[in-house]
Amino acid sequence: MNESATVLAGVPAVNMTLFHRIQFSVGDSAFFAELPDGETVLLVRDIEMDRAKRLAKADRIGCAADYTPEGGLDGDRDTALAQAGAECLRQAGVSQVRVERTLPFLFAHQLQLAGIALAYDGDYGVLQRRVKTDEELDHLRAVQKITEDTMAMACSLIGRSPADAEGVLQHEGAALTSERVRQLISRFVLDHDCTTLHDSIVVTVPHVADCHHFGTGPLRKDLPVIVDIFPTHNHTHYCGDCTRTVVNGDVSDIVRDMHACVVRANAAGCAALQPGTTGQAVHEAVAAVIREGGYSMGAPTSEKDEEWIGMRHGTGHGIGLDVHEPILLATGGGEILEREVFTVEPGLYSAIHGGVRVEDMVAVTATGHENFNQLHSGLDWK
Repeated sequence: MNESATVLAGVPAVNMTLFHRIQFSVGDSAFFAELPDGETVLLVRDIEMDRAKRLAKADRIGCAADYTPEGGLDGDRDTALAQAGAECLRQAGVSQVRVERTLPFLFAHQLQLAGIALAYDGDYGVLQRRVKTDEELDHLRAVQKITEDTMAMACSLIGRSPADAEGVLQHEGAALTSERVRQLISRFVLDHDCTTLHDSIVVTVPHVADCHHFGTGPLRKDLPVIVDIFPTHNHTHYCGDCTRTVVNGDVSDIVRDMHACVVRANAAGCAALQPGTTGQAVHEAVAAVIREGGYSMGAPTSEKDEEWIGMRHGTGHGIGLDVHEPILLATGGGEILEREVFTVEPGLYSAIHGGVRVEDMVAVTATGHENFNQLHSGLDWK
């Protein structure tokens, strides 16, 4: 027979394409196949079968022992599951499978050993996750609200903390550091059933010139601090993402102008989001505002150019079960679809004066966009 099936595999707790399809989270490997007749099969560890039968979206639930190949199963649990998946397909008369970008090579290798051809489909699983259901949009609104509540806590702490004679902010009898604020962020989101799987960003001069530096050391008066928080909800698994900038003390004219330009660029990016346009067009709308403000786009021509102020990253990215998802709002970004959700996060960075970034989460609607953020984007958080 020359029948074709579709295969997903991996650990659903971290492989969000697999989780999105089966709606079942587990920390061990799982194998999912949609057979030629449309029936779906999910293989999991034997001790997870009862839970999978209650919760997972699949017609048939099994374990490795249900599909033992002629040569037996390997002693390694993941290898055995991959062998069983291949045997399941062989018994169904499948000779070719469609696979996507997240398939672990362990599973691909066992399929090939069983004589099953692989047809790579780089778009499979991506489009399904890009276009959000009403339930997914609600999950994203909810986790973004938690993200904003966390942001208000962190920025207010920075904005209200007293400074010592050297201008170092103080908290509970010690210097307020980037590390300390990130710890408090992690605790806050944990109290709201979320986790900062990839930490958070609390960064100021000079590290802010590297726009994804997490930040380190004491925070100081009169300098902007970028706070970027991107938690994952422990129950729904959807992600929030929000960035604001806070200054404790006096705002320099240079930083004030940078901030005003970034706020305008954020508004331009949000306004440009609509079905049928492209991620590149949205980025170009933001870049135009940045350049009109007299700032640079792209990396500085010399790392020694201390006077450089500019934006060296794209405008944003898709978001959902992962913080960073296709497509990008950047050069080469493709067509935007209704019900996609993006971050819009222009920023300006200077090793001397500091950095400013304002990031919102925005859904694409039939008539334009919906901004999930309610939090102000100013610099004063007292």
